[in-house]
Amino acid sequence: MITSSLVSIICTVYNQENYVLEALNSVKSQDYKNFELIILENGSKDNSAKLIEKWVFENDILPIKVIYEDITLPYCQIFNKGLAISQGKYIMDLSGDDLILPGHLIKSVARLIDSPNSAFCFSDVELFEKGEKAKTFYKRDHYGELINQVKEGYIYKEIIKGNPVLSPSLIFDAEKLKAIGGYDESLEYEDFDVLVRLSRGFPAVFSDHIGVKKRIHIESFSSNQYQPKVSKMLPSTLKVCQKIFELNQDKEENQAIIYRVMYETKHSLWSANFEVANDFIKLAQKLGSKSLKFEFFKIWAKYRFNISGIYTVLKKKF
Repeated sequence: MITSSLVSIICTVYNQENYVLEALNSVKSQDYKNFELIILENGSKDNSAKLIEKWVFENDILPIKVIYEDITLPYCQIFNKGLAISQGKYIMDLSGDDLILPGHLIKSVARLIDSPNSAFCFSDVELFEKGEKAKTFYKRDHYGELINQVKEGYIYKEIIKGNPVLSPSLIFDAEKLKAIGGYDESLEYEDFDVLVRLSRGFPAVFSDHIGVKKRIHIESFSSNQYQPKVSKMLPSTLKVCQKIFELNQDKEENQAIIYRVMYETKHSLWSANFEVANDFIKLAQKLGSKSLKFEFFKIWAKYRFNISGIYTVLKKKF
């Protein structure tokens, strides 16, 4: 039976007192009952820890493990603590401000059982923001059907070139995730790197359902990816791109990483993160990038034209 496989849901919480109870209740409401919930309270400065403690007490019939940290740890490090004590055949990484929708676990696990060589299953995600109309990550028509086919299988090239997978939906094969050492603790964020390393050696499967509601707000981790002048995430993106350079095996893959490096260079320059922009340019040179755009980026980086104010306004609008 599908539900005979244990799923470990690792929920990391940091300063999410306004959202964490919704996240935990979404786990409780799952129709897939064979799960364990591992809550990682990462040294929050707000009331998150007390809310978690009360919720755990009120739901003590559920299989729950909780780690309370006094000092906030980097995300990848705290997640790996949860991974180390997990016992599930499958792993889900749940943010303390997102919601799992009913059916997500049972549908994702079914796809992984049908494809035992796959490292992970991904699905569609609903993106919602206060005061804005919710939308799905993949474009759908008025009937809720996908407009474009979502590629699955070996998607390494697609992952390094762009963002074909939204990480909140991921259900990992635990054995394969643990075999690569979990998340890279030298990085500020996890999804790009872990998808690259897993997709290099394993296929992935897609399940055509909306599995997670991802909350978009100013405090969310992803909102700070291109933070003007002081992005903590861009240096990690650079490290992953450097890894990809070593992992690549053919010209098509090198073309894909050139495309990605140029994209990250553009956003580094727009956001006035000039130090990391220069490092992206050095990597692009090593990859053999040659274009008028690349020459323009080199001039921009050299003279450090700061238009991050315009960039911030445009990001808010679009």
